[in-house]
Amino acid sequence: MSDRPVAVVTGASRGIGRSTAIALARAGYDVVITARSVTATSVPFAGTTHNDPDAGAVLPGGLPEVAAAIEAHGARCVCVPMDLTDRDSVTAAAAAMVAAFGRVDVYVNNAIYQGPGLNDSVMATLAEDVDRVVAADTITPLILVHAALASMLERSGGVVIHLTSGAATLAPRAPFGQGGWGLAYAIAKGGAHRMVGVLHVELAASGIRAYNLNPGHVVTEVGRARAQRAGSEATGQSPEIPAAAMVWLALGSAEAQALAGTDVVARDVVKQFSLEVLGA
Repeated sequence: MSDRPVAVVTGASRGIGRSTAIALARAGYDVVITARSVTATSVPFAGTTHNDPDAGAVLPGGLPEVAAAIEAHGARCVCVPMDLTDRDSVTAAAAAMVAAFGRVDVYVNNAIYQGPGLNDSVMATLAEDVDRVVAADTITPLILVHAALASMLERSGGVVIHLTSGAATLAPRAPFGQGGWGLAYAIAKGGAHRMVGVLHVELAASGIRAYNLNPGHVVTEVGRARAQRAGSEATGQSPEIPAAAMVWLALGSAEAQALAGTDVVARDVVKQFSLEVLGA
């Protein structure tokens, strides 16, 4: 068993997951990271609608580079393959993430399904699309949280951070592609969002702190690919901002503990508590 605290970050090959995994390593955690492939250094974008014009764009980044960056901070890293749409893969990953170092102290639920059906319009969303997205983005987190919590409860403490979004609680201001999101995405994010409040009520007395973390609008590889096709610049804040907020929540100052069970907006806590935002 590791003598250092252990963090698990799902969907860590790029974007927010990558920045968070490296930030946790910098803060003293050994880290388990997941993605569909543990060897790929780039992947083709699957699109998020059935006719997404950006499908096929190459998204740079992969677990090998992230693992190297983690280890450069003196932390140990284990890469675990996980396909959110494959229940057997998820079950195997749940066991592997605990077995990697013999414990889980922080679980960051960051990975989401990217594929057709996620952001299609209401009339273009098929029942099987919703089945797939909910299985990936709502049921999968439950399987992984069960495994993480079993480890945390053995030591009477741990932190669960779920990456949420406005889609979980708000109506979009416009359709997808004009600043909004699709039906399947909203259903799945809304379902997973409700997990944190229940965890807090049931398990806070056992030393478990759970948070919904809204990262805000972050510049991602997908956003850059879309902007490039449109001949424009990608907009949004750095993924290092939500990463800094998650490290702060994990470390558990009195102020962070007071927010357990709530929805936390990354940029707000970074500003309010003057958190240091570092590059990778």
